[in-house]
Amino acid sequence: MEFLVVGLNHRTAPVEVREQLALNKEQLPGALNTMTERGLPGVILSTCNRSEFYILDTPPGSDATGFSKNGASADPEAGADRIKKFLVDNFGVSLLDVDRYLYVYRGYECIHHLFRVASSLDSMILGEEQIIGQVRDAYEAATRAGTAQGPLAQLFQQALRVGRRVRRETGISRNALSVSRACVEMAKSVLGDLSSRRVLVVGAGEAGELAAEVLSLSGAKDITVTNRTYARAAELAANLSGNAIPFDGMPKALEDTDIVIGCTGSPGYVLQAGLVGDTMASRPDRPLFLIDIAVPRDIDPEAGQVKNVFLNDVDDLESATQASRERKAKEAEWAEELATDEAQQFRQWCLDLEALPTVIELRHRADQVRSLELNKTMRKLDGKLDPEALESLDAMTRAIVNKLLHDPTMFLKERKGPEELQVARDIFRLSEERLQSPD
Repeated sequence: MEFLVVGLNHRTAPVEVREQLALNKEQLPGALNTMTERGLPGVILSTCNRSEFYILDTPPGSDATGFSKNGASADPEAGADRIKKFLVDNFGVSLLDVDRYLYVYRGYECIHHLFRVASSLDSMILGEEQIIGQVRDAYEAATRAGTAQGPLAQLFQQALRVGRRVRRETGISRNALSVSRACVEMAKSVLGDLSSRRVLVVGAGEAGELAAEVLSLSGAKDITVTNRTYARAAELAANLSGNAIPFDGMPKALEDTDIVIGCTGSPGYVLQAGLVGDTMASRPDRPLFLIDIAVPRDIDPEAGQVKNVFLNDVDDLESATQASRERKAKEAEWAEELATDEAQQFRQWCLDLEALPTVIELRHRADQVRSLELNKTMRKLDGKLDPEALESLDAMTRAIVNKLLHDPTMFLKERKGPEELQVARDIFRLSEERLQSPD
């Protein structure tokens, strides 16, 4: 049994691939239930930059140690293959198209990866604050679905603690950018002063709210918000002294807009290339700057082919964050050390936990043998020893057993894989019937 994650992120896959495996909050419970029905209860972490599927893997036909019932090592690829089959069936993708973008981490590598993710060390924007909340949301969704239990629940709880510790003890999150802030910085780098620019924010969720707030703080005064739920757009606009329009008012608003930021959770394009083309036909000499930070994307990539339209998606933000990453190199080194140390400690806790049933059974077997032999000796002595001598004899046999089992116990707790556990069970016949008292 071991932790397993199959996933892809901004380092391994472009946005056009990541969006094929993306899930919004409404889709997440159904996907978790489907995984459980396939014998893969786990946690799904889906953000604009990653889709990751975590399980506690026990290969089919194996026992708690990860070995098949006949003693052969179970197939280590089985869990990953089953998750990939789920991806193909649930998302309707071809494995040939996505497999080369996927990574698979097991055991310690899985632990270390999640701790780095929660610490924002694996983020496009080093130190960004959103990821720890996204990890928490993913864990809570799995908890509500009943798919994150036992060691898997412990793993995510510890990842959240590690993420908070890294932020508390290092300066990695000091003045950190977010995806929303990075997109505004990109707009400023191209357009300069934003105070005279008209901005349309499409989406009033968390990303849209952050983008609108950063725009306001950056000097933008003319901010319009649209959302499928108008009341939410109106609420956000009121907080910013901006304007709100119904979703179907977007074509008209585009005619006077300089910057559009797409950040909805919609599964398809909300801004089609045809609409952008029609808009630009009426204002051919006025540029339109489009920033799409949604995954799946909000803006049809073909819109970027329209004359005088400049389209950037979430993958284009990495260049805008490079300077921040370089400034925080020393803090990142410190954060990496903390995450690695925490991962090693958690791995040892897991090894102790996994070895515990064998250690307990081994000690029980040894004490069973000790008791049988002590009773035989006592019957032979036939009352020749007084109670104090019998107590001393009992203490001596217990001490012998404890000393003999000390090294094997420490070895099993520090094992490197399931093989040693199985060897111990075979040597001490722990899988056989317990010794019985002779007639």
